[in-house]
Amino acid sequence: MRAFTRSLFAGTIESELLFPYPAPLGERNPEEARVVRGLIAGLRSMEGTLVDSERIDEEETIGEPVIRALAGMGMLGLTIPKEYGGLGLSSTAYARVFAAVSQLDASVAVLIGVHCGLGCKAIVLFGNDEQKARYLPMLARGETLAAYALTEPETGSDAKNIKTTATLSADGTRWLLNGRKLWIGNGHRAGVIATFAQTPVEKRGESVSRPTAFIIRPDMPGFTVLRTIRKMGIRGSTQAELEYTNLEVPNDHVLGQVGKGFTVAVNVLNAGRLSLASGCTAGSKKILTQMVAYAEQRVQFGHPLAHFEITQRKTAMLGADCYAADAMLGVLCALTDAGDADIALEAACAKVFASELLWRASDEMVQLAGGRGFVKPYAYERMLRDSRINRIFEGANEVLRLFIALNGIQGPSEHLKEIGGALRTPIRKLGMLAGYAATRIRDAIGADADMDIELDERLAEHQRFFRKHVGELEAVTNGAIARHRKEIIDRQMVLERLADMAIEMFATAAVLARTQRLIDERGVEGCAREIALCDLFCVESGRRFRRNRGAMASPQDDVRRTVASQIRGAKGYFIADAVLDEDASA
Repeated sequence: MRAFTRSLFAGTIESELLFPYPAPLGERNPEEARVVRGLIAGLRSMEGTLVDSERIDEEETIGEPVIRALAGMGMLGLTIPKEYGGLGLSSTAYARVFAAVSQLDASVAVLIGVHCGLGCKAIVLFGNDEQKARYLPMLARGETLAAYALTEPETGSDAKNIKTTATLSADGTRWLLNGRKLWIGNGHRAGVIATFAQTPVEKRGESVSRPTAFIIRPDMPGFTVLRTIRKMGIRGSTQAELEYTNLEVPNDHVLGQVGKGFTVAVNVLNAGRLSLASGCTAGSKKILTQMVAYAEQRVQFGHPLAHFEITQRKTAMLGADCYAADAMLGVLCALTDAGDADIALEAACAKVFASELLWRASDEMVQLAGGRGFVKPYAYERMLRDSRINRIFEGANEVLRLFIALNGIQGPSEHLKEIGGALRTPIRKLGMLAGYAATRIRDAIGADADMDIELDERLAEHQRFFRKHVGELEAVTNGAIARHRKEIIDRQMVLERLADMAIEMFATAAVLARTQRLIDERGVEGCAREIALCDLFCVESGRRFRRNRGAMASPQDDVRRTVASQIRGAKGYFIADAVLDEDASA
């Protein structure tokens, strides 16, 4: 399968994956678009009435009336096929609805994301006919919620190394599960839970442990909710700690095949970054709208805040980045539904970009509002708290950057066997992320870095710099491989810069593709605002790219490692206080 971002590391531009930019859902599937518009309208009618975000945050729960209303709209069957009572939405449609939910309330978005995108999705993808018929209709109707219990206190979400065990009973009729699960969304109220445990399987004549997926219910003997967890943000959603003590699970509740739980976990989470990127992008747009409204009505020094250039700089940059996040999302949705490209790195890029955009937008909103941004009953402080988790959800952004870079350099380094062998180990150690790297870079390494298309002359300069930067990404990738060889797996500052350059390249390509499509539809004069956003983003993105490129071989990395080692050795800051050293002798 072809891959756009992965190919950039080798200096190849897979233009046909992004150009022409995909048509919107309304053109591709008018009937599904009609359903999505109806759902969005229903969600908006709930805002401030049935869904009161301030109350949800204070009470730290989402009331049953809200869940019943969501179920009545069909919101709990978004990913469930129509034959089982759901709506069976495409990835594009689900992402768009999830965006609207995220704008409604962050906690509600978590509840729906866990139910539809994880718990139900596991059964949709891997349940047998009997399991689907038994559980999907009730989940679509909202008779109970679904959850997804993978994460553990010791191993996090590394499915291959979970500690929970499952042992088959002597008569072969049931499995006995023992272990604990942590941070389980909906875990305290879900009636159907997809979970994972290590099971013994035979491989090459010996018994080894491999994860297996199971469907469990809270009424099965041995299931306990130990506690629910209070949080900084998304307080209305509930994360629970679960304990299994000889939890009795019937043999017919194995989800998929025994010993194949890693495959289940990978495929279920595969679309998670798409929906998360969609939610973060939508949240950023909403915050920008609120920033503008506040800046227009708040007068300081004789003018509204919107009059001042610092405010203008902030809103302009957020607007350009929202345009880029939206463009990336449109590409990612279309490629996901088409199913003919490996979108692992694009999903990671979009998730990192959009989650950091939302955090930046929330922070700037608090700053703009001043004291009002820091206190209740104003919503701004809650928005900041709610946005923080997204840089951790679906893979921490630091880990995702390593994932992007390590997979990106696989192709260019394959001719050096020592590096290829070394790379496989850290990529496997990325746990859940490893499963997304289903394909290697295509064979055409070293092909001409040409987009094979001509953009409108208004975009020609941006296209020229894009081509130039792709060539530079290839050059610094090869330089890093040659310089560090197999030690590159430990040069995380280098890998981080490579990932950031790749993220900028994917974002720029998506922006150019979308802007070109709009120009084709309306002409240059009809796209003045979009072209301005494109200009601003491409130039600023190019500057960020060049900063990372210039730092690739920075001697400052050695200084950073030295200082970090000194701080680590001293167990913290070790220089005497500049004003008064309280430990000094009198």
